Amino acid sequence: MRRSRASLLMIALAVAGAVSATGFTSVPTTPTIVAAAVPLAGVDPVDGVGMIYPTKPGGQVWHLSADPSADTRLDGTPMSSNLDGTFTVRDVKTRIGVSTSTYDQDEDEDSLTWRQPDLRTQGFMHDGNDWRNVEITGYVRYVSGTDDADAFTWYARGGRHTGEGQTPEACWGTAYKGDLRYSDGAVRFEKEIYHDGGAGYAQDSYTGGGDSIKGKMVGFKMVMYDIPGGVRLEAYLDRANNGTWTRVAAREDTGGWSIDTPNPCGGSPDEKVTWGGPKAAFRWDDATRVDLAKFSVREIAADGQADPCPVKLAPAGVTASTWEAVNPPAQAVDGNPSTRWSGQGYGANLTLDLGAARSVCGLNVAWYQGDQWWNDYTVYTSPDGVAYTKAAEGRSSGSTLNAEPYRFPPRQARFVRVSWWNSSAGNGWASITEAAAYGVS
Repeated sequence: MRRSRASLLMIALAVAGAVSATGFTSVPTTPTIVAAAVPLAGVDPVDGVGMIYPTKPGGQVWHLSADPSADTRLDGTPMSSNLDGTFTVRDVKTRIGVSTSTYDQDEDEDSLTWRQPDLRTQGFMHDGNDWRNVEITGYVRYVSGTDDADAFTWYARGGRHTGEGQTPEACWGTAYKGDLRYSDGAVRFEKEIYHDGGAGYAQDSYTGGGDSIKGKMVGFKMVMYDIPGGVRLEAYLDRANNGTWTRVAAREDTGGWSIDTPNPCGGSPDEKVTWGGPKAAFRWDDATRVDLAKFSVREIAADGQADPCPVKLAPAGVTASTWEAVNPPAQAVDGNPSTRWSGQGYGANLTLDLGAARSVCGLNVAWYQGDQWWNDYTVYTSPDGVAYTKAAEGRSSGSTLNAEPYRFPPRQARFVRVSWWNSSAGNGWASITEAAAYGVS
């Protein structure tokens, strides 16, 4: 599709930061997830940390105590206490495991269920107390190390990760993981379908990076819970160590997030880890000193948490800045995932008109061939179709054909726009099979 001189000028103005009635605004050079403060479900009565989701009544709960060495549920790297109430670890290969209250690793490990077809049905490896729908929290300060490219990693939904590709040990090591990189505070999600060194992993790309977190006490939360057809993952940061939590990434595993090696545990290459496991863990490598505080693992009440922005808002119309004749904008809202809108060029955008101002808090986007490459995007909202405000930005997972949810604090808006900047396909085209705005009511 050839562009006119006028359309090329419009893109040039957009890149320069001009704002016009078309809704172009300053173009992000390095898209990241917008970190907007999130409402809390309350304050943890044990350590005073804000809770994203409430603790499940009667559910499993663990908190780091004043004397970790006396905690029979805790294993792994030893900690030394500091006068300010924090702890220090100096192990370049740190592993801190937390068992449920009913699991004894020495006695129970060999009897864990490990075949994944059985786990799908049973729902747990050891018993009904296994860590499954959980919020894992820890404050950490990277003081020194040997490799800034490594990360803090919180994870659950498995047992001990010690296998070398052989069953059953390799199959105990299932998990969903959240990583927080030292160098820039970027995050990513991983799924470990089995444990064999570096094999058995499906990994997203890092996103939401900013300043280095070295030398700063930073709060990090990894949340996972079941949703219809799969599992939802969310990552939160308290970057300023002031109790303000922001969600920096989210994704849903509903199929298609695959490994490229055979699965020795009887499951599929894109197996969804829908079962609980008796161990949750905090781990990191290549840091020679880390200070930590307020570690916890809580089983959360998952009912109604599939999406904090649940109401699909029917569009009254849809427009785009550019499109192919065979792939017009209407095909992005026709409910048919086999059709698409395609537009060429940096800043190509698709805009949904809701017909009237609504309380909007998200946009779901299914990218064409979204299981093959990532797309950099920005979501904007507008009350009048003239002045647009950035609501969210980031990079799609590159691992699913399903719609990915992009969420932000509720605001009144009639128009919701997604602008495209780049993709790993490298062909200069934006392509969306389905887009839908979401609100709170």
